Amino acid sequence: MATMSTTFTASGSFSLVDSSGVTVFSYNPSFTSTSNTAAKAISTGEILAAADSSVTEVALPEHNDDRVYAFIKHVDNDHAVEITASEAEGSSKEIADLKPGEFFFAPMELNHDGAGDSITVGFGTSAQKVQFLLCDALDN
Repeated sequence: MATMSTTFTASGSFSLVDSSGVTVFSYNPSFTSTSNTAAKAISTGEILAAADSSVTEVALPEHNDDRVYAFIKHVDNDHAVEITASEAEGSSKEIADLKPGEFFFAPMELNHDGAGDSITVGFGTSAQKVQFLLCDALDN
């Protein structure tokens, strides 16, 4: 039986240039991580953010057990969605508001017992489509 192994690479380029053409800030992050486990290495999906002020959950422990790189993209074209991180204790924090076409990327730590965090996507006016990619991250 073959063992699945993945390598995840993320990179970007961010620059702030003033009206005179002078670069005020420049950052070019890039990193590569290998998978920590053969199972649950990559999960993808598409969800519909609810239109009735409720939320739709991406339960991270169902996709991985400890730590993931989460990439979330808003693919609809009319209303923003709110991304919230929830913990097993019931508390939650807003981590992003995505306008149509925007995306969110972050490393996310789960509780070690697998009962930890989830990401919720919500919107109150009309249902909005969101795609996600979760990649296994090294635990340490």
